Amino acid sequence: MQIIRILIKSSLPLFLVASVASVLTGLCSTMVIKTIHEAIQNTNFSPYQFGLSFLGYWAGYGILSIIASYTVSLLTQKIIHKLRIDLSNRILSSTFESVEHNQSKLLPILTEDIKTVSNSIDRLPGVTTGLATVLGIIGYMTWYSPQLSLATFFLFLLVYGFTRVTLPYVRKYAYTAREFLNDLYIKFEGLVYGIKELTLNRDFKRSYLKDQIEPISKLQNKYYLKENIVSSITNRSTDMILLLGMGILIMVIFKTQFVTLEFFGEYLILVLFTLSPLSTAAGFMSGIKRMEASLAHIEKAGIKIDESEAKNVNINNDSWSSNSSLIEVKNLEHTYYHAEEDESFTLGPMNLNLMKGEMIFLIGGNGSGKTTLAKIILGLYKPISGDIYYKNIKVENTNLSAYRSKFSAIFSDSYVFDHLLHIDQSTLKKRGKELIELLELSKKVKIENGKFSTKRLSDGQKKRLALIISILEDKEIYLFDEWAANQDPHFKEVFYHKVLAYLKNEGKTIIVITHDDRYFNLADRVLTLRDGQLVN
Repeated sequence: MQIIRILIKSSLPLFLVASVASVLTGLCSTMVIKTIHEAIQNTNFSPYQFGLSFLGYWAGYGILSIIASYTVSLLTQKIIHKLRIDLSNRILSSTFESVEHNQSKLLPILTEDIKTVSNSIDRLPGVTTGLATVLGIIGYMTWYSPQLSLATFFLFLLVYGFTRVTLPYVRKYAYTAREFLNDLYIKFEGLVYGIKELTLNRDFKRSYLKDQIEPISKLQNKYYLKENIVSSITNRSTDMILLLGMGILIMVIFKTQFVTLEFFGEYLILVLFTLSPLSTAAGFMSGIKRMEASLAHIEKAGIKIDESEAKNVNINNDSWSSNSSLIEVKNLEHTYYHAEEDESFTLGPMNLNLMKGEMIFLIGGNGSGKTTLAKIILGLYKPISGDIYYKNIKVENTNLSAYRSKFSAIFSDSYVFDHLLHIDQSTLKKRGKELIELLELSKKVKIENGKFSTKRLSDGQKKRLALIISILEDKEIYLFDEWAANQDPHFKEVFYHKVLAYLKNEGKTIIVITHDDRYFNLADRVLTLRDGQLVN
């Protein structure tokens, strides 16, 4: 069973302690039931002996159940922590393209799927204790009446067989409901981040709820309901099969008289003690199927490991001369497919040289390939054909990670982090306050304990925060994708005349994607892209 492998892999000593404690808890529970059962039958009842035995097993049950619950809780937290860290590391170690294409799937995995795994494992102590109790009672019942126990064992086999038939449907419906949850998260993302547009357009707002959220929510609920119905049927059938069996057995006893009905009544007390733990176990098996569906989504996140992340080969060339190209793109070609538009776009083939300290403005119409070319130059996308050279060294998987670290980039959709601990602290203290004042954010933001004091800012102000981080990172090459597009004229001036001038004076190589033609004279070169081709 997958859950057992996960528990053992997490911590074998804790798993063994939890298992032994759970089994012993079940045995203590069995002995409590046995003590009660024998006391009812005993004509020479001894309160002292009964109290001693009962309290001993009762105390053992309580202590051992606490140990079992505590150790499983430790295991659960270790597993959930490991799942979160491993999945986060897997995302960070994946190719940019695979993460970019599967963004909508990742947040539900990091939240819902891990929560499902956690809930399933949390129920393990009660299930293990219950099963141990059932096995103990079965052992006692077999000693008490082998004939009746044979009939009871047959009923347990029927329960097991029925469960084996229904549980695959639980997993099927759980997996489908989880698939629709992915789609629902996408719609919720639009609901939250597009609230301005929705608020301004009453018809759009109504349509978005009625035509986008409601249908997917209904489908998700439909399969979630099917999952719960099958799961509930499985759980209740455990009790119903056993009760029906007991009813049939009473009729057989009445007809054959192979035991007395009085004796069967005493035996029945033991059987009834098994109903609750068996029902718990059946419910747990349904939970396991949900967990397996979640683990399947985690495994099939659609992200591919970036082999270059495992490499750490330096890409500096000590013999390189600044008269040579810093970056050279040779015969580059890249094609990508627009699924929604059912068409492909080809960038290139093209050749391009970037010199150290050069400032290049990259211009072109929407869809001309500017951002795609930028991502290829940064090493985020891999070209279908052609090569990139840095200081005359070919960029390959072995040195791609080192090559990427030469850049700092701000895209039009860049996320603004408040975390600054990756930046040299002396640089942070020396330049942080100065840059905040330069970009006129001193009344809004300050740097405290290696982070910005707030991010509750306008979009334009957030872009200025991103610019501060980028400059503080002190990289060799800077790329700005339409940074000034949503800035007012004053901050356009600050960006083009102060920030870019500062970076150029520092010897940085700068690529600016822009439509601000009034500033084209500041560039060393202006490159134009049209339909995926450089035209100058």
